[in-house]
Amino acid sequence: MLDVCPNCRIQAPHREGRGMCPRCGGRLMLVDEQGRVVPAQQQRNATPPRPQRVPLRWVADRPVEARPTSAPVRVVEARPTPFYRFIPRWGLSDVPPVTAQEGLERETPDVSETLSRTLRLTSYMLAAAAVAHLIRYLIAVVNRSTPIPMWLDLLSGAAVLVFGVFAFVAMLVSLVAFVRWLIPTRAEMYRAADRRDPRPTRNRILLAALPLVNVVGAPLLLTEAALSGDRAESAVDRIKRLGLAWALVNVAALVAVGYRIAAWTSDSVQVSADALAVVTFSLAVSAVFAHWVGPRLITVLTGPIGRGESQRRLVVA
Repeated sequence: MLDVCPNCRIQAPHREGRGMCPRCGGRLMLVDEQGRVVPAQQQRNATPPRPQRVPLRWVADRPVEARPTSAPVRVVEARPTPFYRFIPRWGLSDVPPVTAQEGLERETPDVSETLSRTLRLTSYMLAAAAVAHLIRYLIAVVNRSTPIPMWLDLLSGAAVLVFGVFAFVAMLVSLVAFVRWLIPTRAEMYRAADRRDPRPTRNRILLAALPLVNVVGAPLLLTEAALSGDRAESAVDRIKRLGLAWALVNVAALVAVGYRIAAWTSDSVQVSADALAVVTFSLAVSAVFAHWVGPRLITVLTGPIGRGESQRRLVVA
């Protein structure tokens, strides 16, 4: 005979004196070998089972409504083998993973593109001003032996003034664009090295924006940012070349300004002609420098783009 709990649906061999379910505390029923419930009167006279040496084991099972249903069988339809008339290029790009410094241009694309366009426009304005000064110089040379019409003198003078103002404004805009590019670029380089920029913003602006001071200040700021990265040696070499070219441009500009002041304070025609020649040379040098430095300045800290070693990719056929 068995002791059966109607609540928990567990069962065990009958034991005299056990009337409560050890799991839920409900009342147990006595069931005979045929599965019939023994009345209470017969339960009192039931003969206790022969003692067993095997330890008592309770067998628990889930109710029928709580048992999980069998998972449906998924039928996989046969599909044709893909066929390509050309070699697929997806997943075969030779672009290496982007590191912190290589992603510098992606972090500051707007200011870099603005700086590049501004320097390109500045080079055009400086070249136009150099051409206007050259024409004015040639007219002055011709005027030494042959008189020139008044309208030509006035037109050349107006062209020198207009294009000179345009070139000066373009240089100021380029200076602002350079400062707007330098500050976030330094911050990104230090952030990539898990550091903070040690210089305050006002100090960085003064070193990069003040004329003559930026001859030393701009290369200094770029060098400090380069030393915070993992490719400092190559970046410092590029900064030195840019800094030397920038210093030569400023020397030519200072000489031109000195000649221009001397021409304003002197009545000598020769001094005025020499000033025109020196200013023309300075404007031409500045135009060449602005055109040359544009694509090199925005990559001075990260290196030229597209010159990395090609990588070999293995694909399972």
